[in-house]
Amino acid sequence: MTATTRDRNTKETYFETVLPPIPLTASTAIPKGVIVMVVAGTGTALNGADTANGICMGVSMQAVDTLLGHTKCPVKRGRFWFANDGTITAADIGGSCTILDNQTVSKAATTTNDIIAGFIDAVDSVDGVLVAMLGGKIGAT
Repeated sequence: MTATTRDRNTKETYFETVLPPIPLTASTAIPKGVIVMVVAGTGTALNGADTANGICMGVSMQAVDTLLGHTKCPVKRGRFWFANDGTITAADIGGSCTILDNQTVSKAATTTNDIIAGFIDAVDSVDGVLVAMLGGKIGAT
């Protein structure tokens, strides 16, 4: 799957907490329901991606766009279903997964920067991968 530019109805099974809104990176649009990350040293939100020094923060609660005057992105943590790039199987449950793009997760070592999205709680052929996004920097790579 490729990164989306449209809002996403992300299935969730457990809602943990809402973080204080994160300042947006300049010239950034983040759809609702996608993986949000910050790049270490900047502290500003951007779409989840396989970007060096990225730290997964959770899922966007609304669509935001700096071109529309938005300055911050509200983010929540919990357990969410994301697309599987095809590398994650039931044998990976309990391990961690990495961010491929803002709606897709992968196995560590199959992405360039191995940015941890969270822990794999379930794998389903229809729903994808259930990811527990309950902390900030889950596992530095």
